[in-house]
Amino acid sequence: MMRIEFSHIGKQLSTRVAGSAMRKQIIRGIEKNEKIVFDFSGVEIVSNSFADECFAKLMIHFDLPVVKKHTTFQNASPFIKAVIANSFKERLQMIHSH
Repeated sequence: MMRIEFSHIGKQLSTRVAGSAMRKQIIRGIEKNEKIVFDFSGVEIVSNSFADECFAKLMIHFDLPVVKKHTTFQNASPFIKAVIANSFKERLQMIHSH
């Protein structure tokens, strides 16, 4: 099992650069068939751009059931959950409209 503690990046996760770096790590974990726990303890804010880059762009590599099977979110506030859920929704709409 892989655990990613986002508080190591900071209390506010906002940049696409940080999101992209995390996504590469997540992709490697999924490819190795690992269960990945995303721990948001101590994180106050996740921006739309970070959520899109880190999580939603996983949809380019894997379909949603694969992402859901391999990932678990812990200690995410309702706000953070909403931002991440919205980023998935927007990314899926983009993928399906092409």
